[in-house]
Amino acid sequence: MRHLFLTALLGLASVSSLLAQTPSQIPLPSTATAAGGGGQRMATGKITGVVTDASTSKPVEFATISLVSAATGKPIDGTVTDERGRFTLSRVAHGTYSVTVSFIGYETYTRPAFTLSEQDNEMVLGNIMLKSTQNKLKEVTVIGEKPLVEDKVDRMVYNAEQDITNIGGNASDVLKKVPSLTVDLDGNVQLRGSSNVRVLINNKPSSIMANSVADALRQFPSDMIKTVEVITSPSAKYDAEGTAGIINIITKKNSITGVNGSVSTSVGNRSANGNTNVNVRRGKIGFNANLGTHQQYNNKNESELERFIKTGSTAEDFSSSLNQNGSSSRRGGGVFGQVGFDADLDSMNSISAGVNLYQGRFNNKGAQHSLTTYQDGTEEIQSATSSKNKHSSLDLNLGYTHIFKPQQELAVLGQWTKGAMDNSSGQDNDILQRYSNNPRLLETLRNTNEGGNREATLQVDYTHPFQNKTLLEFGTKAILRRAESDALYRRTFAGNPNEEAEPNAFTYDQDVYASYASYGFKLGKNYNVKSGARYEYTNLQGNYIAPFRPAFTDNYGNFIPNVMLSRTIKNQTLRVGYTQRIQRPQIWYLNPYVNENDPKNVSFGNPELEPELTHAYELGYSSYFKTSSINMSVYWRQTNNAIESIRNIVGEPGALPINEANWQKQGVAYTTYSNIGKNATYGLSLSGNTKPMPKWNVGGSLNLNYINLQSTFQNNAAWQYNVNMNTGYDFGKGLAAQFFGNYSSPRPTIQGKFSGYYFSSFSVRKELWEKKGTLSVGIDNPFAKAMKVTSELENRNFVQNTINQNYNRGVKVSFSYRFGKMEMNQQPKRSKKSIRNDDAKAGESN
Repeated sequence: MRHLFLTALLGLASVSSLLAQTPSQIPLPSTATAAGGGGQRMATGKITGVVTDASTSKPVEFATISLVSAATGKPIDGTVTDERGRFTLSRVAHGTYSVTVSFIGYETYTRPAFTLSEQDNEMVLGNIMLKSTQNKLKEVTVIGEKPLVEDKVDRMVYNAEQDITNIGGNASDVLKKVPSLTVDLDGNVQLRGSSNVRVLINNKPSSIMANSVADALRQFPSDMIKTVEVITSPSAKYDAEGTAGIINIITKKNSITGVNGSVSTSVGNRSANGNTNVNVRRGKIGFNANLGTHQQYNNKNESELERFIKTGSTAEDFSSSLNQNGSSSRRGGGVFGQVGFDADLDSMNSISAGVNLYQGRFNNKGAQHSLTTYQDGTEEIQSATSSKNKHSSLDLNLGYTHIFKPQQELAVLGQWTKGAMDNSSGQDNDILQRYSNNPRLLETLRNTNEGGNREATLQVDYTHPFQNKTLLEFGTKAILRRAESDALYRRTFAGNPNEEAEPNAFTYDQDVYASYASYGFKLGKNYNVKSGARYEYTNLQGNYIAPFRPAFTDNYGNFIPNVMLSRTIKNQTLRVGYTQRIQRPQIWYLNPYVNENDPKNVSFGNPELEPELTHAYELGYSSYFKTSSINMSVYWRQTNNAIESIRNIVGEPGALPINEANWQKQGVAYTTYSNIGKNATYGLSLSGNTKPMPKWNVGGSLNLNYINLQSTFQNNAAWQYNVNMNTGYDFGKGLAAQFFGNYSSPRPTIQGKFSGYYFSSFSVRKELWEKKGTLSVGIDNPFAKAMKVTSELENRNFVQNTINQNYNRGVKVSFSYRFGKMEMNQQPKRSKKSIRNDDAKAGESN
């Protein structure tokens, strides 16, 4: 517990001690400085005034007031106006000055030089009227188009709303097109070859991502997404977990004054979407709401599996073989809802609140034929499965921000999330033949699983600027999590009224307490440095309710340093960085319950898993030209105690023991997780955009990785790359077309490899009614009706090959309509404060 108190008190004491100082104690860029010696102070004066709009005579809040020295021509002090447009500069040393007043949307005002002296130590500037440079924007018109991909100092931004091939899809379709990201056949996301990523929505975690990121992304409508941010070198302000980095999905909303919104719908042969977005901002109050629905149908998959259990060095030397052929289909949908509110209480205080809701239901049906050949006979099983999966989530967040002066802010944030799932499945196994006796048995399996997760977060952040252009950030955070799983596995046989029941109830608590400090400063004119450190203390406990086992507990602390150095000259930026990351296993990695939905291929968790530790180094370069940009990074990521899935045969040499005392079935393959050893990734990331012609844009990216996996029982290493290309052409009169293509090469695993695959899409868009309406037609995967992925696994006990096909060729027609008028917002754009719980290893879709 002393670590817990140390972490919390360290951060809170730092904030309290700084805030407890009087204004004269806090370092301010004030001209009221002590003279020479003797402790005497300079004679000082005061400057006051009021800033108003020249056309409306209304006060202009948050206008920037700069006090400029007549001797040097440089600003030496400043402030901002309050809600009534008033400002005061106090304790100004006697001398000659000028004052400039500026604010977005207005011409800058300059007050000619004046003098403060012993006789005249107060200057009343009176009413300063600013002239507007632009009173209104054209109705629903976008001025200036962003590039599809932007490379910023600490992140790469993909502007999803600029890509017309995203219309009518889901979040998984969007992430396929983001440089550095790959999405496999099952919807699992990888960043630079690693699946250890954390997905956030609007800088915050969402309970919809808690159970399966892959499933959640398939259910999230693409029409709600504005941008996708990829952060590979997070600063100390971010949670330390997520070894490869963070993916932040930003949804559409608008902070421009007025009432505006959009309605969109999309219908295709595989899915249908609907979305409504409304934004309202009046004065100091803003409101936004988003309601979206997504339906999936005709999602079909086929699979083949061939496995040999070896007794010798050749494929003919085997004790048994297994051949499986199966097919499945998925149908269902969900509804998303988002509501946000923010208000400026006055010039220094603001509050915000938000609610996110999701409710979804999916039905799956499948059939599988299994033939096992032994040396003394065969076993044949025909299986029919069906399942119903319900998911719901609720996220509540509340924030308060106090601005002492520009860049000096205190933010207090709270969030509570709750997710629930209710899965029920049934399986009929028709055992057609068992060895040479030819019995016909009907085995019925029923599986129910009710689960949920709850998470509460409290976060305090403080930012303090200093006169020499340095910035100090520090804060503290607490995350309290609970995950629950209550499963019941039942088996019956034809002619036998007795039912075999196997319950499994498991709870998992994970509490993380953290404090951080980050310091940014300039070196000379062109160098920027940002360094920091974060300490995280983790306390976890797992409880087995049924069947009963002793609880397991663990607690540990991690000190996580990071540093980033960048150099900018004109349009070129060079940066180098280092950070550490950790990855904590979640409930699906830890629960030892044996999942027997496929009696020939079972899976279970490992409660003895330890967290991963990763060292990440990166060197990046970006350059911008008149119509082109190029971004390049080389990186090295070294992960110790890497968590990987492993497969083996029960009862064979080297197989791990299964924790179920009554479960030992010779010859059955199992999948579980283990800290295999080390995972080293060396990579190159290259992306760029250009405009060969004013109406033609071309962009692309390449990610090249050398992955080296080492463990005590098996090693593997190979090159892996991902390349994508997008191009668009504007034909004029509102008609445009865009094409996207992606290829991912084979990827190594500790026991084999997955094959490569490609994906493409093409869309045509026509704008209608003075750009208020948009009609588009798109096709996904036009050159192949299915994505096909093969895998190869091998160790000293078995050889296994699989083929999976996902039929994902789709055609869709989409329409959207934008409404409302937008006016120039006379309020400043406050920095958005939000909670980022990017600290848990997400599960993969199986």
